[in-house]
Formats: sequence, structure tokens, C-alpha cells
Amino acid sequence: MITIAEEILRRADGYLDAPAVEGSAQLTYRELIARGEALAAVLRRETPPGALVASEAATSHCGLTAVLAAGLARRALLPLDLGYPPAYREGVIREARAALVLREDASGELVAEVPQVLEGVEPRVGLADTAYVMYTSGSTGKPKGVVISQEALHGRIASLASTPGLARHESMLGMSALSFDVSLAELLVPPFVGARLVSAPAEARRDPNLFEEVLDRYHPDVLQATPSYWRLALAMGWEGAPQCRIWSVGEAMNTTLAAELVPLCRELWNLYGPTEATIYATIAHVRSPERIVLGDSLPGTAVCLAGHGAGPSRTAYSDAPADPDGAADPEGTADADGADPKAEPQGEILIYGAGLADGYLDREELTRERFTVMDTPHGPRRCYRTGDLGRLASDGELEFLGRLDDQLKFRGYRVELGHIEAVFEDHPSVRAAAALALAPEDPARTQLAVMVAAEEAATVRDLRRWAMERLPRAMVPERIAVVPALPRTPAGKADRVSIRATFAAADPR
Repeated sequence: MITIAEEILRRADGYLDAPAVEGSAQLTYRELIARGEALAAVLRRETPPGALVASEAATSHCGLTAVLAAGLARRALLPLDLGYPPAYREGVIREARAALVLREDASGELVAEVPQVLEGVEPRVGLADTAYVMYTSGSTGKPKGVVISQEALHGRIASLASTPGLARHESMLGMSALSFDVSLAELLVPPFVGARLVSAPAEARRDPNLFEEVLDRYHPDVLQATPSYWRLALAMGWEGAPQCRIWSVGEAMNTTLAAELVPLCRELWNLYGPTEATIYATIAHVRSPERIVLGDSLPGTAVCLAGHGAGPSRTAYSDAPADPDGAADPEGTADADGADPKAEPQGEILIYGAGLADGYLDREELTRERFTVMDTPHGPRRCYRTGDLGRLASDGELEFLGRLDDQLKFRGYRVELGHIEAVFEDHPSVRAAAALALAPEDPARTQLAVMVAAEEAATVRDLRRWAMERLPRAMVPERIAVVPALPRTPAGKADRVSIRATFAAADPR
């Protein structure tokens, strides 16, 4: 099939001299495509067909160049974040067996380098139909690579270009970390429709004042960020952007935040979906903040609740991907006929359709566990078990209720508490660790914390440094307690109630 990069080139033929990128760089479509084709030639020359190429681009426009080059060369892309510790990035590159690493030089150009950590190791091949591999937190302490096909990515970008939508004369802010899969919506929806990508400085992700400066200068039409970021911006005095459409992504949005955002923007959209569903699976236009729902499934995707065979009543679904022009197939619309409107069934949210990931890289057992054939309103289908708890309301709307396991979304990142614990337990002085989220019911106050049973030589400063060298910044606990032994339940498990109470008693707020 045609890759998303090839589709972008095909569409751009009619507006090559129109602006494609503004902000950190100023590029026309002609210049952007020239960069992508030149880098694609390097990838074809320096890597075997179907290889995996890592990208450590620092800016959105270089991230877009990397995506285009990989797609044109039929290589899979492995996006990494320079904010990750070097040891973490090297571990991912080594496990993925990336043939090259693309790094951004001082002039803002991408330079291809052979990763030293792979000396004597054959690079991975066979990924010609893969668009990208995105690593996420793993419960065992080992990150897992989610494999997304070109077909799934192409269909998802086509659907987002239609709803919430972006017009050719408009622009979208590119600000998300490039290792966060939502960044692909920012990078690819604008060139898919001939619009402009506003490449913001990476510092804008952490500095709402710089974020506001970018908005005042470039006036983007679409802004995308996590609820955590919107809360930070509001706390810093951001007064909104009445001309903008806001996409709230990566975490659950609550009614309090929605009530603050609705008056401050042109439109507010709530998008839901794990990495395994290719960026997003559902979308809801938040017109009233009194209730937050997941809304409609994006074309090529459907959702339902395990054991109930019920899903959102307006789901447009087929086993084929979305049409390249963004049109949804109205056939196969699912409903909840026969459901007891008073029962409001609850269960694990399942996602199925052409937008699903192929699975996890080199993790066949985990792939079989999380991607399995289950009953759906469309009959037996290969489903992704999200681990999210949902409720189907009497009006057919699907509501998100939280997690069924120890995984959580924190500042937009998927965090496995077991991953954090495993990293601390690798410390030579640590005997055991128990991680948890404090105040999870209030996202504005949520903190990650870990209690560590360790020898006296292990200090909080030492343990924090250890974690910062091995975990993405968002996963480093803000609070660390060192104790001789963890409190235990009669069954011998870590007593998380006691641990939570200990942190609460010491909370200075």
C-alpha cells in the first residue's frame, strides 16, 4: 500500500511553494519534501531494506522530516526523546536493533549515525510495512515496543484530518515530545491536508509563558496537549485562545478542567486511545462540561465492553482502514440494541479494527495476551484489551472509569508502577520497592511516590539519581521514602494502604 509519506508527497504536488512549516524553521512544501527525499536516499544507501531507524530529533520539523524519510525509504521509525536518560535510550536502541540513529545537529539538520551499542549485532529487518515502533512502559521494568503498520497510521491520519479536522489554510501547533505517539498527529495531519505545522521550541512543553508567546506570534488553529499541561497553563495565568480548537489527549479529562477550558477556546475535543490503537481510538466534542464521555470511534476502529457485546451507538466501523480522503464508511454501525438501559454495564474497554497495532516487538506471549479474539457487536474480532474500565450509559455513551491494574496515565505518559519498582530494585542496596500514585483522584495533585527497603548506605539523593539515569523524567517519583523494610499484609504483599498513609502523614501540603 501507499505509505503516509508517499500520500503527502502526492497531495503536495499542487501546492509545492505553499508554507509547510513555520516557527523553529520556515519551510515550503518543496523544501520539506527535498529534505525528506535527501534523507530517504541516505537511509536506502546506509541500511538494509525494511530496517529500523531511530530518531532523536529535538524539534517538530526535524521529527516530520524523519517520518517522511522513513516512509519514503520504507524503513520503520523508532522515535526517542532526548529527555530520556542516555542509558534508557541506548537500551531501547540495543533491544530494537536500530540500524541508524538520526540526530539533530546545531544547524537543525538530521545526521545519520551508526549506534555504537550495536557493534557486532545485525540490524533488525523485515519492517518494510511498519510505520513506527513506539516504546512504552512495561510492568516488568522492561519497556515494550508497540509495532504500528503503515496501513494503520495512514488510516488514522486520514480520519483525524476529517474529524476533528484541519483545513488547508489552517495550522496546528507541534509541541508534544516526539516519543509520545500523539506527536504524530501534530506532525502528519497538517501536511496531509496542505496546512502548516507550527514547530514550537521543546522548552514550550514545560514553560507555559513560552507556549503563550508562540500562540501570540503564530496563532495556530489547533492546539493539542494533556490535561496535566492545560492545568499547568491555567495555573500560570493563561487566559485561553478563543480562536483555537483544543484537543485534550493522553489522560482522562474531568468535568472541572472541561468547565475551565470550554469558555477559553473555539472548540474542545476529548480524544482517547492507547498507543496500541494508533494514537487515538475515540473522539468526543465537549460541548457541555457537566459530563465527559469517550464519544465516537474513529473510522476503521470500534470499541466495546468485554463480556457485554456493547459499544457506543454511533460507532462507524469496518475491517478496512479509513478512506484516504477521510470519509467514514457508514456501514456496520454498531448499537447497543437489547441492552438494559438501567443496567449501565461496566467492563474492560476493548478496541478492534484496522487501526490496531500489529503487536509488541519480540514479545509474542505478551502480544497473544493483550491482542486476542473476543466477541464484539460485529462478531468475533481481534481485540486489544486496554486494561481500562468503562461504563456504557443508558444513552449509549461510553464513559471512562479508570484502570483495572497498576498502570496509570501521568502527565500524558503511560506509567507502569511495576516498571518503576523494577528499576529501584536493580539498585545494589535495595531489597524491595513499592510504587504508587498519591492523590490519583485529583489529577492536579497527583504525584508518583516510591517506598524503598534498602541498606542505610542508600540515600534519597542517591536513589533519585539512580532513577533519573534509568527512567524517563515523567516516571521518576517525586517522593521517595527509604525504610528498613516495607510494611506487609498478612499475605506477605506490600501493604499499600499503610504505605499510602505514611506518605499522606508526611505530606507538607
